[in-house]
Amino acid sequence: MDEAFSRAIDHKSLAPIQAWPPVRAQNIEIAGRVDLRTRYQHAQDVLTSYDKHGHDDEDAVNAVNKALAEISAVLDEAQQVMRG
Repeated sequence: MDEAFSRAIDHKSLAPIQAWPPVRAQNIEIAGRVDLRTRYQHAQDVLTSYDKHGHDDEDAVNAVNKALAEISAVLDEAQQVMRG
């Protein structure tokens, strides 16, 4: 929420504040479901590992791409639940 307010001030726009509640609801949905939380955390761990080690080999790049796709899928699933 603090970040949303900071962005609103920086950009002189209410858009960041208006975007915050759906993002918060999405995060609550992920945190409240073990399956989503586990998938999301695993993908985040892959990305963190890549950042720490900076591998440029094909396997690492593929792992990062899969992790990003998994994060996207988790976020999409959380949004679908929110929409009903």
